[in-house]
Amino acid sequence: MKSTRYGMLAVIILALAAAASGGAADTVATAVYAKIGNGYKRAMAKDGSFKPEYYALSNGGLIRGTMNDITVDRVSYRDVAMLVIPLLDQQSYYYAKTKEQATLLLVLNWGTTLAPNGVHKEMNVAAARAIMDTLTVAEGDANAARVATYESEDIGKNSAAGLGRSPQWANNEEMAAHHTAVAVESQFLQLFNDDRVRDELNQHNARVLGYLDELADSNDIRRWAGGGDRYNDLLADVEESRYYIVISAYDFKELAKTNKKKLLWQTRVSVRSPGNTFDDSVAAMMRSAAKYFGQNSGKLVRGEETKGTVELGELKYLGEAKEVNTPAPKEEK
Repeated sequence: MKSTRYGMLAVIILALAAAASGGAADTVATAVYAKIGNGYKRAMAKDGSFKPEYYALSNGGLIRGTMNDITVDRVSYRDVAMLVIPLLDQQSYYYAKTKEQATLLLVLNWGTTLAPNGVHKEMNVAAARAIMDTLTVAEGDANAARVATYESEDIGKNSAAGLGRSPQWANNEEMAAHHTAVAVESQFLQLFNDDRVRDELNQHNARVLGYLDELADSNDIRRWAGGGDRYNDLLADVEESRYYIVISAYDFKELAKTNKKKLLWQTRVSVRSPGNTFDDSVAAMMRSAAKYFGQNSGKLVRGEETKGTVELGELKYLGEAKEVNTPAPKEEK
């Protein structure tokens, strides 16, 4: 019996998959979006199952503009790979033993999105409101100063002296009002900049999480015509930090030949970060995503997935195991 590293790893992977599929009844709310492109279509066998496809696996790390936290750092590439491989097996995607066998390159990305700085914006709004109040008082003082100046010109110098105010007092009040107006303008520019940054970050997060199409579809007259709060609900998701996993499938042959990435399919899954940890949610996220590997979800699919319990320990030798061979599909007559 031939001992192979692949066979040994397969035994451990299957054990992890069994652990991930059972366990506690604790659930997590997931959101999945999957899309195929560039003419990709899975070939079907006579029995209605998918014909086997073979892939190489790669670590894509963090997507630019996202971050990690301590719970993300606790999960290694090996951990993620060992969770996704048996789920890919269930969809007739098999790990290639040689580069010649591989037709797909699967790239794994995971991390957490950045939430817009809402507190910073609220502070700016409060500051702008305070300055507006100051401006109102300053403008009132400036108007009073102008009236006093006009009276001094019409009635005579003694009139202004009688009021206890000089023309210089009027100039000082007008200067104070001017400076306050400049401060208000600066504050509103800051608010505008906050909104611009917030919109850019929201768009980036929506793209990473797979919310972009759904947001665009729900951003229409229905928002103001009794169509519900779907747009606002989606936007609230995007503006909240979320853990994500993205599985991207590229044409391996095309990449090896031309060094150009041709994206064939992509599956994105996420859960909200507040109240969850990545290491506790990664198995549930992968199971939700696996249902749509190599397929179109058609829309953003939101649902509940059991977390289960997964022990990610050191690689251990469990003895000899037969090399895993995928049976070739029968010839179609």
